[in-house]
Amino acid sequence: MRYKENCGGNLEEDEEKGRGRLFLTIVAATFLAIGIALAINGVGKGFVELLFGFALAFSIAPVLWEAVKHFKMNPFNADLLMSIAGIGATAIGVWEEGAVVLILYNIAETIEDYIIDKTRKLAGKIAALLPKKALVKKNGTLEEIPVEKLQVGQVIVVKPGWRIPVDGRVIQGSSVVDQSMITGESIPVEKGPGDEILAGTLNIQGSLEVRVERPFYDSTVSRIVRIVTEERGRKAKIERFVDRFSRIFTPLMLIIAAFVAFIPSLVFGESLSVWIYRALIVLVIACPSAFLIATPVTILMGLTRAMWSGILIKGGKYLEELSRIRVVAFDKTGTLTLGKLKVSKIVPSNDFKSREVLKLAAIAESRSSHPIALAIANEAKEQGISLDEYVHVIDIAGKGVKATLQDGRTVLIGKPLFLEESGIKTNIENDPLNDGTHVAVALNNRFAGLIIVKDEPRSDAKESIEVLKTMNIEVAMITGDSEATAKVIAEQLGITNYYANLLPEDKVSVANNLRKKYGPIATVGDGINDAPVLAASNVGIAIGTAGNDIAIEAADVALMGSDLRSVPYIIKLARKTMTKLKVNIALTLLVKFFMILLGILGLIPLWFAVIGDDGLTLVLIANSLTLLYFKK
Repeated sequence: MRYKENCGGNLEEDEEKGRGRLFLTIVAATFLAIGIALAINGVGKGFVELLFGFALAFSIAPVLWEAVKHFKMNPFNADLLMSIAGIGATAIGVWEEGAVVLILYNIAETIEDYIIDKTRKLAGKIAALLPKKALVKKNGTLEEIPVEKLQVGQVIVVKPGWRIPVDGRVIQGSSVVDQSMITGESIPVEKGPGDEILAGTLNIQGSLEVRVERPFYDSTVSRIVRIVTEERGRKAKIERFVDRFSRIFTPLMLIIAAFVAFIPSLVFGESLSVWIYRALIVLVIACPSAFLIATPVTILMGLTRAMWSGILIKGGKYLEELSRIRVVAFDKTGTLTLGKLKVSKIVPSNDFKSREVLKLAAIAESRSSHPIALAIANEAKEQGISLDEYVHVIDIAGKGVKATLQDGRTVLIGKPLFLEESGIKTNIENDPLNDGTHVAVALNNRFAGLIIVKDEPRSDAKESIEVLKTMNIEVAMITGDSEATAKVIAEQLGITNYYANLLPEDKVSVANNLRKKYGPIATVGDGINDAPVLAASNVGIAIGTAGNDIAIEAADVALMGSDLRSVPYIIKLARKTMTKLKVNIALTLLVKFFMILLGILGLIPLWFAVIGDDGLTLVLIANSLTLLYFKK
C-alpha cells in the first residue's frame, strides 16, 4: 500500500534532518558539560573557553541553517532570533550562555519534529486495520485477491468476524455489523440486501455478499487517512507566537542600533567610536536571549503542569491555540458517554417479575457476543442470577433469538417487531420510555416484558459542560449515532448544539462550520472515527487514550484518564500560561527599552547591560515557575 505520498513532505529527508540536529545538540551539550565541570574545578581557563566555543558552534549550526532556509518565508523568524542571540553571545564573550540557550532551543525543536514525524506515520496504522485480501465471487466460485485490485461492480463475500475491506452495498445475506470504529455508534446495526456498508466495519453474524461501490483507495478508511494527514500537515504550519513577535522585534532593534551608531556622527559630528560603542550596548541589550529563554521556560512550565495532571500536550503552539478556544465539540459515544451498553430499566408485563424477565433474557442470550446480549448478561451477573442451564438457541439473523430451555419452555427475545411478527402483542406503544434500545422478551408466546438498554452519560460530563459555559465557550456534540439517541443524551447534558448521523468526514465539515460561526475550535474524542476531526480542529483532544495509539497520534492533547473535567482545566491552564508569557514579554520590553535609553545616553557601561539581561532572565523564570502550582 502506497500511503507515503499521502503523508506530505519527504519523510526520510525530514527524519534525517531531525537526526542531524539531535546529533549536533548532543555533541554541543557534551562540550558544554565538560567545560562547566572543568570551570568548577578551576582547570585551564583558556581550555574551558575553547570547549564553550565548540559547544556554541555545534549548537548554532542547525539554527543558522534553518534561519537561512526559511529566510524567504519569514526573514525575521525565530531561528534568526536565536542565531543573533548566539552571535551576540560570541561577540561579548559569554559563549556558555549562548550555548545553553541554543541547546535548549534545539531540544525543543527536536521534540516537536519527532512528534510531527510520528503523526505522519498514522496513515499506515489506520490502513493496517483493514484486511489485505478479499474473497471475490466469480462464476459461482470464490477467488482471493489483494484488496487494492478490487473494482467497482465486483461482488465480494464477507464472512462473520471479518472486517469489510471496501465501501459497498449488500446484495445477499443479513447480519449485524459493528460500525463503532467508523461512525462511533455504540450499538451494532442490522444490514440486509440494499443496505450500504462501510470499509473498516466488522461483520458480526451472518455471511454477506457485497457489491463494491468504491475502490480501495477511495473507501471510507482511505479517506480518513487522507483527511488526517492533510489536516495534520496544515496544522503543523501554525505560526508560533515567537515567530510572529520576531517579525517586529528583530528588525526594530537592528534599525535602532544602526541609527545610534551613525546618525549622531553624521548629523551632529559626534565621535563615531563613542556612538558605535553605545550602539553595541543597544545590540547587547536588544539581544533576545532573555526573551527567548523566558518564552520556552513559560511554555515548559505549562506543559509540565499539564503532564503532572495526567495531560500530554504535544507542544507549546497547542497551549497557545487552547488559550484561544471559543467552541468545544464533543464526540458522544465513549467520550460524553461511557461507551458501554447497560441495562437501564426492566418493564415487566403480564404478572412477570423484573428478575424473571432478566433471567429469561440472559439465558436465551448466554451464547451471544452481541453488545446488547453482553449488557443483559452483565446485569444478570450483578444481580446474582445463575445462568447454568441448558439452552438450545436458534439465531434469527437481524431479528432476535428463539431459545428452548431445559424444561421445554420457549423464549423469544429480540426487537418488539420480531415478537409482533410471531403473533405476540408487546404493548410497546404504551411504554413511556423513548430512549435506548428496546429488547422484548416472551415466554411460551406470552409477552413477559421489555428490557431497555442504553449508553449512560459519564458522571462528570454535565459538570464539565457547565464549567465550559461559564468560561464563555460554546459546547456542541457530534456523533455517528441516530438523531433520537443523540437528542436524549444532549438533553440530559444541557447541550443545544448537537449533530447526528455523521461519518468521519461529516464531522470535519461540522467542525469547520462551528469554527466559522464561533471561532477557534477544540474537539474531544476517543476513537479512530474521531481521528480526522481531531486533526482538522485547532486543537484535537483525545480522552482515555490508554491503548488507543491512533487517537493519541491524531490528537494534539491526550488525556491519560477519562475525566472530562480535564477539558476546561487545560483551557484554563493554557489561558494562564499565555497570560504569563505576555506579562513576561511586556516586562522584557519595558526593561530593555529603559536600558537602551540609558545606553544611548551613555549612563551605563557594556558590562552592566550583560548583567541586567541576566537578571531579567532570572525574574522571568521565577514568574513562570508559579504555573507549577496551578492545580485542578
